[in-house]
Amino acid sequence: MDSSLLLADIMKLLTTIASLLPALVSAFVPTANINAAVCSTGTTTELAVATGPNGKPASSKEEDLELTLKIILESLATQDDGDAIVDDDDESAAPAPEEPKAEKKQKEKQKKTPPQDAALEEIDVSKLDIRVGVIQEAWEHEEADKLFCEKIDIGEEEPRSIASGLRAYYKVEDLVGKRVLVLANLKARKLVGFPSHGMVLCASNDDSVVFVDPPADAAIGERVLCCGFEGEPASENQVGKKKILEKVFPDLKTDSNGVASYKGIPLTAGSGSCVAEGGLANGQVS
Repeated sequence: MDSSLLLADIMKLLTTIASLLPALVSAFVPTANINAAVCSTGTTTELAVATGPNGKPASSKEEDLELTLKIILESLATQDDGDAIVDDDDESAAPAPEEPKAEKKQKEKQKKTPPQDAALEEIDVSKLDIRVGVIQEAWEHEEADKLFCEKIDIGEEEPRSIASGLRAYYKVEDLVGKRVLVLANLKARKLVGFPSHGMVLCASNDDSVVFVDPPADAAIGERVLCCGFEGEPASENQVGKKKILEKVFPDLKTDSNGVASYKGIPLTAGSGSCVAEGGLANGQVS
């Protein structure tokens, strides 16, 4: 131990003992009321009686020393500001009080509760990543009589493989070179063994299913927008986890002129609106 620190501790101990001398004297020589009859005055005289620990008469030097040591240790156990002195090397120091269970549960609940902004996040058409694409190749699925298999360029390094259930409404020769809208932020999945990564958007009613055509000047890979619903699209995982299609598709329709709209607001790309082939009116877009 540093000698300067040891000297400081000794000085502190001596100062403490000096300040405790009055307390020690009172501890060993408290006063007891003893009624002594004084015939001449009839008054009561107070006599001092030396006592040991617990107010009993001191019986030995050992007991006096025990009491002295006890008082000194109790004084040294607190600092001038009243805080307990804790030896950093003392492994037997009392542990910090355990947090109340109710408060602990409340903190855990707060951690699990999502931020308010996330909880109030709007789910709208901006969460869909709809891209302008062109069908480069198309063929009939060998094992599914309703499916076409397609290779569609949406501005990525490689064309997307997408399966569409349109064989009842189109022929293969109708598809190659066709400009379409592709919902691109869907997880890849196999449709009757064919790995399909995306969806071609169509408008439909009870009688027909037709493609939704992008404007002629819209660039391949351009994102389709909806005024008033700006924002980054959701990830592929979020689309499924948050059931985004189930929440957005019911409001995705064609109006009386066949314009594809979300809640009455047209879907746009290039310099114009996306319109159902043949102007199919009041159809569901999906």
